[in-house]
Amino acid sequence: MALYNNMLLAVELNEAGDRKPTQKALELTKQFGSRLSLVHAIEHISSYGAAYGVAVGADIEGMLQENAKEKMREFAKIFNVPEQDQIVKFGPARIVILEEAERINADLIIIGSHGRHGIRLLLGSTANAVLHGAMCDTLAVRLKE
Repeated sequence: MALYNNMLLAVELNEAGDRKPTQKALELTKQFGSRLSLVHAIEHISSYGAAYGVAVGADIEGMLQENAKEKMREFAKIFNVPEQDQIVKFGPARIVILEEAERINADLIIIGSHGRHGIRLLLGSTANAVLHGAMCDTLAVRLKE
């Protein structure tokens, strides 16, 4: 019986940030014969739009979501992750990741970590919040700066 049956990989949908965590997730899914789900969080946009020349009424969040879903489909295709295991949601990343991990009953969350120190650490990080809030094991994969 596999130790990890259901893994959740948090992705940024950019090559540099996702390369190492994805490699680790693929190694582990192969080792344990696990199911892999992908999650990407889109932060809500506040009312800054007009100040930055964005037309009133423009569906910026809708455009962001469609763009993220398309990137997710492309990313998932490379790793043969079916559409039902591709999650793109609005909200703070730490909350989306933790909620989805619980919803899909994940055994392991895999997330990239920049390993920042000092003031950046005091301000918090997604990886740190997930690590301390998860009900399952969490693997923080160190990313090179």
